[in-house]
Amino acid sequence: MTRPNQKERIYAFIEQEYKKNGYSPSIGEIAAFLGLQAKSNIHRQLQQLVNDDRLSNLGGRYVPTGLQEKDKAKVALVPLLGRVAAGIPITAVENLDGYVAYLPRFGDSDELFALTIKGDSMINAGIFDGDVVVVAKTPVVQNGDIAVALIGEEANVKTFYRENGHFRLQPENSGYEPIIVNEVMILGRVLASMRYY
Repeated sequence: MTRPNQKERIYAFIEQEYKKNGYSPSIGEIAAFLGLQAKSNIHRQLQQLVNDDRLSNLGGRYVPTGLQEKDKAKVALVPLLGRVAAGIPITAVENLDGYVAYLPRFGDSDELFALTIKGDSMINAGIFDGDVVVVAKTPVVQNGDIAVALIGEEANVKTFYRENGHFRLQPENSGYEPIIVNEVMILGRVLASMRYY
C-alpha cells in the first residue's frame, strides 16, 4: 500500500540529488532511498509528478520543473544514433534510437551524439558492452583521446594515436590487437560513458 507521503519523498529526493549532482537519480537509486524492491509503484508516482507538472521526463531521467534558474543544470538531450563497435568492427549505420540526458561539463561541444557500445575491447577504460557513450562531434582528436573512428564503412571506439605516418587505434583490452591504418576518419571524441541497469 502506498504511503500518503511517498510521492513527496520521491520529489524531495530527486530535487535534492539534482541540486547536488546536476542530474537526477535513477529509478534504482530512488528505490534504494525508499527501501523498496518493486519499482512499479515508483513509476506510477513519477508519472503523477509529471502529470502535476512538477517533473519533466528527459530520456528516462526525471528533472524538477520548479527549480530557480540558478539551480537548474543545463541538461542536454543527446541523440542516440545506433551502435558502435568496441570489439570487432561493425558497419556504421546512423539510426536515431531516441535521446539520452547528459549534463555537459564546461567546454563540452554543443554538437553531441550518443552511441551504444557493442563489444568489450575498451573495458580497461571503463567502457563496457551495452554502455552508452556521449561523443563530441569533431574531425580532430589528440593522441591518447578515446575516439569514434570510421575505417571504410566500419566504426570503432578506440584510443587514438598518430605515429610514424600511420594511425594506431588501440583497444583497452589485452585480448585485442591494435588496428594500424594509413587512413582514418574521426567522427568524434568520447566525453562520457553511461551504464543503464
